[in-house]
Amino acid sequence: MFHDKTGLIHLAEMMARRGIKHLIVSPGSRNAPIVTVFSQQKEFHCHTIVDERSAAFFALGMAQQLKEPVAITCTSGTAALNYATAIAEAFYQRIPLIVLTADRPVEWIDQGDGQTIQQNKLYGPHVRKSVQLPSSIHNSDELWYNDRLIAETLNAAVYPVPGPVHINVPFSEPLYGFDHKLITRPKEIKVAEVSMQLSDEAFIELEKQWKKSERKMILVGQMPPDDLLLQQLKKLAMDSSVVVLTETTSNVFDDIFVGCIDRNLSTMANPETYYPDLLLTIGGHIVSKRIKSFLRDSKVKYHWNVDLMDFQMDTYQHLTVAIPMKPTVFLDQLMTFSSTLKSEYNARWKELKAKAKLGHDAFLSICTFSDLKIFETILKFLPASYDVQLANSTPVRYSQLFDYPDLHRFDSNRGTSGIDGSVSTAAGAAFATHKPTVLITGDLGFFYDSNAMWNKHLPVNLKIIVINNGGGGIFRFIDGPAETGLLEEFFEAQHQTSGEFIAKAFGLDYYTASNKDELNQQLASFFNPSKRASILEIKSPARKSAETLKCYFKELSPKLG
Repeated sequence: MFHDKTGLIHLAEMMARRGIKHLIVSPGSRNAPIVTVFSQQKEFHCHTIVDERSAAFFALGMAQQLKEPVAITCTSGTAALNYATAIAEAFYQRIPLIVLTADRPVEWIDQGDGQTIQQNKLYGPHVRKSVQLPSSIHNSDELWYNDRLIAETLNAAVYPVPGPVHINVPFSEPLYGFDHKLITRPKEIKVAEVSMQLSDEAFIELEKQWKKSERKMILVGQMPPDDLLLQQLKKLAMDSSVVVLTETTSNVFDDIFVGCIDRNLSTMANPETYYPDLLLTIGGHIVSKRIKSFLRDSKVKYHWNVDLMDFQMDTYQHLTVAIPMKPTVFLDQLMTFSSTLKSEYNARWKELKAKAKLGHDAFLSICTFSDLKIFETILKFLPASYDVQLANSTPVRYSQLFDYPDLHRFDSNRGTSGIDGSVSTAAGAAFATHKPTVLITGDLGFFYDSNAMWNKHLPVNLKIIVINNGGGGIFRFIDGPAETGLLEEFFEAQHQTSGEFIAKAFGLDYYTASNKDELNQQLASFFNPSKRASILEIKSPARKSAETLKCYFKELSPKLG
């Protein structure tokens, strides 16, 4: 009745019942049982990507857009280690990945057998749950144990918050030619949805704090678009004592909010007049280092952090109340708090926003060809229908300086803010949505993840803009690297590499521009639909770009005397 692949057959059946549809396969021999079982089930779509690191980020991009788990599988040994960076990013960005690693039988670990490493609990604290399935199943108790491990792990991928989970599956030979039939019915364990509410005591105490605070700030971190949340925040922002601060990756856009945080803080003359009495934080990571410093230096009396998992995270060193709730559920209750306060706090921030916008527009009107001007030009040509993926370092930071009259979805790997995987993530996102998608990346991030284009599933709706300033341009305007005398060799990692031959190698359309006129000309046609994915490589002056950004912030800063 049982054989040593029975547990695997139950795994596939249980994943299918959960509605998991996609499996990204990196070829190998030890994971052949996984591939054969899953590929023969009509519920699954199996996609092959050779490079495990790229495959994992591709799956991350898919799950990011689909809002549902995507599975990945690889052979044994170091292949599984190549998943690690994407898994860490998924953990901190709260994206559900089901990681299926094939393994040698446990008795052969550390016994000189090929492609064998310590895979059990391989990803440490960067997964919501990690289990190793039994190597073989001989009776109903062992099958019950197998199914329980699977159910608990699949539940952990989505509850209480989404994230990656790891199932390590040891296989004995033969790896091929076994019976795939489901003979026994898997045992399921599901988690019932619950809705948390503030207790009467907590409600009364928080309402008191809300009513007595004349200056209330709501800071929204990285989040996917959420229409309900948007409407709740718009209603709250109508209160004269409330200001809502957002970032590009917050994905809540309305003129009633205060975005472009770095731009506004640079214009601020008397920070203490903008400090909040009460700070409410929701969402994920914040890009702006300036707002972190501003709030850490402030005299915040109350800080409420609302989050189902990381409710005790004290980013600004003022946390007073941790609230383990979904933001939309909490804001529903918050909007019932009575308040008759009249305050100038919202108006003060709106005045700052208008002043910063004037300074921004004035500077850009005379700004010459540089990273800042390039970013402005890209946004002028960016069609309203496009989703935007932002690579780390300069692209995601430049994006925070601009307003967006058209509605776009913005995503970025800001969970861990690493250089790796941005191209693969964008490819997975475009593949999942079929929507026009553009990645804006620097050169190092692009070349680092160039294997993303070694992918037969690379979608034609993907556009990649590479701002190539010949190295890590961010190190020219952050404090420290320039003073070491080692900037160009060890921090910038200067190079002469071009994307042209990468485009040719992988059969992509290629555009290039090295000045303002060429950029305008190329962008006019770059966003048109095409039969292949496309790359636009913009040659940008590194030193001039760094100087321009420093001048930009200097011009925005309040003048003394």
